[in-house]
Amino acid sequence: MPKAFTQSQKDLVRLNLIKKGQEYFIKYGLKKTSVDDLVRAAGIAKGSFYTFFESKEALFLAVHEASEEKLRTDLMRKVEEIKEPEEKLRVLLKNSLAILEEDPLMRAVFGRGELESFPSFISSKQYEEHYHQSIAFMKDLILRWQEEGIIRQLDAEVASNMIASVFFIYLQKDILGTEMFARVMDMLIESIVNYLSAKR
Repeated sequence: MPKAFTQSQKDLVRLNLIKKGQEYFIKYGLKKTSVDDLVRAAGIAKGSFYTFFESKEALFLAVHEASEEKLRTDLMRKVEEIKEPEEKLRVLLKNSLAILEEDPLMRAVFGRGELESFPSFISSKQYEEHYHQSIAFMKDLILRWQEEGIIRQLDAEVASNMIASVFFIYLQKDILGTEMFARVMDMLIESIVNYLSAKR
């Protein structure tokens, strides 16, 4: 039977699992890291792991979200300093993609050729919840920018999902090749900027 934890202990164990998860996923990748590895590193029983996460994929997502939150905060600070509306949109889109490029966890996973495991992962319940949280963040930003006259009046939820579609193109990076991927992303970003801009 898993050990019973106090709330403060739960918080500490969860943070430790995220820390150890980041270390192992970056060093060994998602496939080669097992739950046994993670609980051994965190110093807890295997049964206790499932008190905190449904699977190692759920832990992976928690690690990614922790990293993404910091990168997103830094991004928004940079975007808010820009005065020109269309450039705000352009920087937001380009740097949202850079979040994936700069995240050492995502670099490690994609660099190991684990891309083929992602279609099943992004159809999981865990990823669905993460996706909806990301859409909610983007929708709130779009609504605020509509009030400020940066983005034209349109369905904010549809626009949020359109922006999120950039991630799914990112999953095709290896297939497209570096040069073609860069050209496709530049064209896609400019198309989205032109479509959303209040100057349209």
